[in-house]
Amino acid sequence: MASDLAKPDGIKVVPAGEERAFLAGLPVGRLWGVGPRTEARLHAMGLRPSWDIADRDRDSLTAVLGEHAARMHALAQGVDPREVVPDRHAKSVGAEDTFGDDLSALDALDVHIHAQSQRVARRLRRAGLDAGAVVLKLKTDTFELFTRRAVLPAPTDDARALFQCARALLRKAPLPGPLRLTGVSTQDLRPHAEQPRLFDPEAKKRERLNAAWDKIHDRFGRASLRTGDQHDATERVSTGPVRHRDK
Repeated sequence: MASDLAKPDGIKVVPAGEERAFLAGLPVGRLWGVGPRTEARLHAMGLRPSWDIADRDRDSLTAVLGEHAARMHALAQGVDPREVVPDRHAKSVGAEDTFGDDLSALDALDVHIHAQSQRVARRLRRAGLDAGAVVLKLKTDTFELFTRRAVLPAPTDDARALFQCARALLRKAPLPGPLRLTGVSTQDLRPHAEQPRLFDPEAKKRERLNAAWDKIHDRFGRASLRTGDQHDATERVSTGPVRHRDK
């Protein structure tokens, strides 16, 4: 419910203890389990904002909601004792940017794809996952959507490997036009392999570098550390406001 009210990013924090205040001004149709018919019956009783249900005695609600009255009364107060159980494993991890100005220069697009690869890699590491494939998403200035996919040589959570793959996909064919959005996502997810790649002498060094990168970002925020290409691009040219989205 909070996410629905926080478009386009879908991120809103409701602090513990403030659930009822958050729900109070919402229409009853926003409550979980209230469909069009139930909403119409509640409206007929004069119950429109959620606080009307929270403040109404259960007996009068039972006449309309029957056996669901107690549950609805609790939900209107932000009380829900059910355990949160994920219903599926993540099938992909991705990040995308919508640009303030359309881009067509490959070096400018590389900067965004690099940053997206870093965001995705960090989320993979935090989830303890490796990715087996990379998908590059491109949206043109006319809102046409294109995707390009490649299988990685080995499953990884390393940003450099993801970026190299995404960068190659960007150059796989001529651009379909100026771009207003690019996105990097990963698929074929699997638990992270703790042992560094046997025949990759740089693997252990990259894992130490990634751990340091994550530690700095966790402590000081994502803007505290950037790669050279991202710093240079920020100094050289502005692409207008950029809207980030991780999914």
